[in-house]
Amino acid sequence: MKLAVHGGAPVRTQPYPSWPVGGAGERAWLEQVLTSGRWFAGMQANDPGSAGTLFGQRFAALHGARHGLPVANGSVAIELALRALDIQPGDEVIVPCYTFISTATSVLMVGAIPVFADIDPGSYCLDPADVSRRVTPRTRAIVPVHLGGHMADMPALMQVAERHGLSVIEDCAQAIDAGVSSHKAGTWGALGTFSFQSAKTMASGEGGLILTDRQDLAERITALRAFGRFNGEGAVRSSALECRLLSSNYRLSEFQSAVLLGQLETFPAQDERRQENAARLTRHIDGIPGLRHVRQQAPDVKHGYYYYLLRYDPDQFGHVSPERLCQVLNDEGVPFVAGDRSPLYRHPVFQADAVRPHLWPEAFARYQERLDREPPKCPAAEEACDCTIILRHQVLLAEAHDIDDIAKALGKVAQHVDELRGEEEPRT
Repeated sequence: MKLAVHGGAPVRTQPYPSWPVGGAGERAWLEQVLTSGRWFAGMQANDPGSAGTLFGQRFAALHGARHGLPVANGSVAIELALRALDIQPGDEVIVPCYTFISTATSVLMVGAIPVFADIDPGSYCLDPADVSRRVTPRTRAIVPVHLGGHMADMPALMQVAERHGLSVIEDCAQAIDAGVSSHKAGTWGALGTFSFQSAKTMASGEGGLILTDRQDLAERITALRAFGRFNGEGAVRSSALECRLLSSNYRLSEFQSAVLLGQLETFPAQDERRQENAARLTRHIDGIPGLRHVRQQAPDVKHGYYYYLLRYDPDQFGHVSPERLCQVLNDEGVPFVAGDRSPLYRHPVFQADAVRPHLWPEAFARYQERLDREPPKCPAAEEACDCTIILRHQVLLAEAHDIDDIAKALGKVAQHVDELRGEEEPRT
């Protein structure tokens, strides 16, 4: 049986589920907001009874946190978290080099210096040992990312943070309801940030949220998301809002909050389906030489399954690129996409000329000196970029027989890999 890319019959021709998906629940919440006349959650976005306040409370309860504070999107959530912790221009913040770019650009947006650390090849999340090696007297915070929904090694990272007196902000954009034991994503560090962008497992087109258990940080985030306005206690007019910090408008609209309230209702059943199908796929993959699901198989770790990351052995797969392997699998009817193809520090935005305008002179001099003396070296991430492919979470919402087709396609390619050896790289 030839590969479909070479004229053979594909494993399947039916599409997998699409995303995002809305239904009666989202429509009901939207109608409630539309007809209520309350299209705005209030000056600080915390009016009692607003959709935003209600969603924040319910999302926090899902994760076992005291405060859930909706904001405009996941990227500004990280910026606001950094500002809430008083990260100053020139401070250093350790981030993973294998993740979405805003984890690191948010650090630059507050004038701080992103310090790139390597990943654990077993989870693709921050390697605590490498983080520890990169701490300097100027380090103020660590931002672990629960990549694809897999929890970073939070017990070890918290030990590093405590040893050095550092704050921790969890980037949970891809890890809704993930956790270790009963300790959910976003509740390990001082703050946890989430995204509800259209591709996420809970989506409202755009949107974000910050979790915290600390009352002081909740009050600071509430002010920062709304022009730096604090309640005017002790002022001449005690009911007035006083602008005490320079900030802008990062509030979430009531319509987005309405969609999220509907999404929150359907999330548990969708999450259960993803968990079951991911486990089913992993059992199949365990029988195909040269393939490994990127996950630490610890019984107390719950994966959020934004992505199902798959690592292949280049030697056993003819040293084809991730793009070519995905093309071959796509032709078989399975929608794999290539993983990140370069660590963050190789992006032009982190080169000296691009960074210069965002750092004060002394901080930029230190940044450039580090680049000149020792460019970032993250061998685990560099290797991951050459052998990782991804299934998006909506694929895991399919039926069991559809998941079996994924395994059939992977097995078929593995059996016919000799047909791919020495080929030219993929058509684009």
